[in-house]
Amino acid sequence: MGYQAQRNTALAVVGVFVAFGFWIGESGSPPWAMVAVGSSVIGFMAVAFVSPGKLWLKTLSGLASLALYAVVFYFGSLSFSHAFNECVDRGEEVRLQLSEYFQEKNQYPVRLNQLEGFGLCGRITRPTILHYERTKDGYVLSFQDWLVEHTATDSEPFMGHK
Repeated sequence: MGYQAQRNTALAVVGVFVAFGFWIGESGSPPWAMVAVGSSVIGFMAVAFVSPGKLWLKTLSGLASLALYAVVFYFGSLSFSHAFNECVDRGEEVRLQLSEYFQEKNQYPVRLNQLEGFGLCGRITRPTILHYERTKDGYVLSFQDWLVEHTATDSEPFMGHK
């Protein structure tokens, strides 16, 4: 494989690695989770392996990609934190919207996106962290991070559970 092809392959691997790091960061898992650590080590080795040049240059490329992975993972984590905090701050608004929907239609919606203007608790590359399930008599809403799960029903406000 020629120098240009190796360089392009290394850049492609870095691009995939960066996108994956952001996506994993948005999952809400702790940074020391096995997926995050394992993918960063695999990515570091992949970039080092496909980079052109001498061993020290390959190692430097791998370390740079590892640092880039850590940065994008961090920004993915910020995206998740924003979504989580929005659910904490505005989750009761969704319960109010569900109550209004029920009063108008005498049933709860099948999905949250049936609520007019719903767009809370969203992340950049993933859907909302707010999970909704219509039940026989009402609904259950929930969202969680790696420490706490918050749940609410048609008759109970959000409560945090470890």
